[in-house]
Amino acid sequence: MVTTKSIRQVLPFVCILFIATVSGTFANEVHGNKILGHNLEVELCLKEHKIKAVDHVRVQGEDKATFSCFINGGFQILSVGVVNRKLAFKATAHGDWQRLEIIIPSDLRQSDGVVLDIAYEGVLFGKPASLELEDVGATTGIIDEAGVYLSPACAWYPDVPGSLSSFQVTVVTPAGYEAVTLGALVDRKVIGDKISVTWEEKNTSEGCDLVAGKYQITQLKHHDIDVYAFFFPADQGLVDTYLKATTRYLDMYQKLLGDYPYRKFAIVENFFQTGYGMPSFTLLGNTVVKMPFIVDTSLGHEILHNWWGNSVFVNESQGNWCEGLTTYMADYYYKELKDDASAEEYRSDICRKYTNYVTKKNDFPLKNFIGRRDQTTRAIGYGKTAMVFHMLRRMVGDEVFYTSLRRFYKEKIWQRAGWKDIQYVFEDTSKMDLSWFFEQWISRAGAPFLVLGKTEVEKDKDGWVTRVEVIQKDKGYRFSLPVQLELDEGTCNTIAELKGPSQVISIQTKSEPRAVVIDPHYEVFRRLHLEEIPPTIDFVLGDEEKVIVYPTGGERASQEAYKNLAVSLSAKEDEVKSDTEITEAEIAQKSLFILGGLTENKLVKILIDQLPADFTLGEGSFVVNKVRYQEKGNAILVCSRNAKNRTKGIVLFAGLSADAIKGTGFKIPHYGKYSYLAFADSKNVDKGIYAVTGSPLRRYLSK
Repeated sequence: MVTTKSIRQVLPFVCILFIATVSGTFANEVHGNKILGHNLEVELCLKEHKIKAVDHVRVQGEDKATFSCFINGGFQILSVGVVNRKLAFKATAHGDWQRLEIIIPSDLRQSDGVVLDIAYEGVLFGKPASLELEDVGATTGIIDEAGVYLSPACAWYPDVPGSLSSFQVTVVTPAGYEAVTLGALVDRKVIGDKISVTWEEKNTSEGCDLVAGKYQITQLKHHDIDVYAFFFPADQGLVDTYLKATTRYLDMYQKLLGDYPYRKFAIVENFFQTGYGMPSFTLLGNTVVKMPFIVDTSLGHEILHNWWGNSVFVNESQGNWCEGLTTYMADYYYKELKDDASAEEYRSDICRKYTNYVTKKNDFPLKNFIGRRDQTTRAIGYGKTAMVFHMLRRMVGDEVFYTSLRRFYKEKIWQRAGWKDIQYVFEDTSKMDLSWFFEQWISRAGAPFLVLGKTEVEKDKDGWVTRVEVIQKDKGYRFSLPVQLELDEGTCNTIAELKGPSQVISIQTKSEPRAVVIDPHYEVFRRLHLEEIPPTIDFVLGDEEKVIVYPTGGERASQEAYKNLAVSLSAKEDEVKSDTEITEAEIAQKSLFILGGLTENKLVKILIDQLPADFTLGEGSFVVNKVRYQEKGNAILVCSRNAKNRTKGIVLFAGLSADAIKGTGFKIPHYGKYSYLAFADSKNVDKGIYAVTGSPLRRYLSK
């Protein structure tokens, strides 16, 4: 999120909710107040978990008797003043924060701007719930010897909701610790047993995150950009890979979109598991940085956020467009650069995730998306939005698409922008009326569900005429639908413009058609048929009618690890049951996530006969793709349909030790699109997706 994080953008959802709440609570008190700039002097006392700070806040001059802002409710306000002058103030508690009301003397009210010196101190020690599991915005402020992470969500400096401010931040830490925040490094010095650094960003930002840790710093100059790696000593072997990848991404996006907006970019390692993109740096957990796919996907995603979200800000009143656009221009774009098959798989995965996780009850239009908080909001805000940009690109063409985005960036940098601004620039560049497109995809919830109706083939004097009826269930959408005919001699590809709930498409060919398939390469965002979805982790986790079944057999340590994993995977309490509690009716009617091996969980026997060829599961070992695994660090996950109800799925996860369960289990949601996984010492060594062999959108034809 600024709006979302994860691997995400600047502020987590909880931060957005916090700011929205503060904005509502203080709407009258802070109306018209605006902070133009912060000059923060901060000392971090790690053993005491304490911050001591003075913020020289430059505020907009107005003829008002008071200025109001908010700050962390646990902080003590020591003093407020201007140069050589103390000012009266009042702090009013509002739950986790407090409103600071400052009396402005009459002789200062007419000036162009006033610098208020606000001195304060307080303790911040919101420990992460886990150092191993992904922290999706839950931890907002911690000062500790293990590390420091201060998000705007913990209100660690005085602020006014909605302000776009410049920041200069001077941070003093104990020797051995290095601090980093947004902007360029302007000063660093050692003062006795302490280190002082100053970072400055003259352009505006929605907020300021501050991070510190026991880092070794590596720096290189790439053209006029300072590129840094703030990594822990144990992970120095990763530094070169990350720095080289960063320079590659910077070059790629400057070519696509325009100049990088900051003077530095830093990759910063965190002591708990995050994947955040802040202005001019990214914060990646110490487990996250070791994941092999991070450099190839997520790092570029976070770098791109410096164009989308961190310098062109999101107008949240119109919905968060930047997560989906960043996903499309990073995660998806890299697949497209690789090959057509990878790009198609990514598009189909977006549609699969939406189908698996989104229902009529939890769906919402993109104009209401603020930030990711679960798989459902991710499937909509990231996946659907990415596909909307894909369909827009196909409609206007590459030249207009990228020209429009460059214009959008150039015209809206350091400003808030929304879907209406995107619509305007695309309409103006393409000279097309796109009002229907944005109304349909941004203001309306849902997705098309396509059904093949009647098909007819006739021979005429010019060859063959094929008529294909396409039916849209529920409301009809307008979009360009790829249609492919498989002929006696080759294939015929065409685009049909659908505009209603039912439409007949006529296609003339010289060669006789043998089969028809609509949207063969997943170019349209749509809800998929069951037959288009292989059994996967997401298929089960996304089912609202599932049971996660932990074992009552086996070693006690493994039982405990399985039970903890069951709780972490569940969305609600009644989804978790032991293998002795689940009923026959539930087995027949629901999706099952079975935890435990052959001698641990009584339900494993259900799946044994459904394992794919070249897969076996025995006591103390298993085989995946003819490879036997029998070490204590091994773990297996395999999916199938529920034989008693083919609309439901089954996932089996088993580790050969408690350590294997704990070291691997928390990673499962990250592999949601896969049908099977094998792990060795917490490292994925094999994975795959079962092939989809039939689709209701493909039909053989007869005369």
